[in-house]
Amino acid sequence: MASWREIEKTQAVLVRQLYDYWQSKRRGRDIPDRADIDPAEIKPLLPNILISEVSDPPFRIRYRLVGGRVTQLTGFDFTGRYLDELLSTDFENRWHDDYREARDHRVPILGAVVVPTIQGDQFRYEFGIFPLTVGGDAVRQFIAIEDYGAREPRTRQLEDKVKPWSAKR
Repeated sequence: MASWREIEKTQAVLVRQLYDYWQSKRRGRDIPDRADIDPAEIKPLLPNILISEVSDPPFRIRYRLVGGRVTQLTGFDFTGRYLDELLSTDFENRWHDDYREARDHRVPILGAVVVPTIQGDQFRYEFGIFPLTVGGDAVRQFIAIEDYGAREPRTRQLEDKVKPWSAKR
């Protein structure tokens, strides 16, 4: 997993579109407020969107909304779940680091991930994590996007954590 702040390094069209939209909603501020985000304005992006919120201490990320294409790729809807409930510690820590950096520095974090697929090959996709305020100055939420390009195989990224969670239901 690699991450960066420079949009010029991003190849993914959907990530660039959300970046431009997020920038347009800043309106002279360093980051937009959640109320500035209108789903109707980004309708084509919605299947790839994740909305999450931060809680701390300890620092945790809870997914409030997971788009349909994300659900299809991962194999289940993790809306309402915490990041640390979903991933192995090493992978989880890298995602936590990116969310923490977006919050602490009030900047978008962009990047690429390579994960195994159910078929056993490797799959690369790009992402963007964009911080949002919620009626104040503190970063309380994020709007994120995952761009899988034209290929959308089922991944094994969450498989180890999904089975035990599913069994509890």
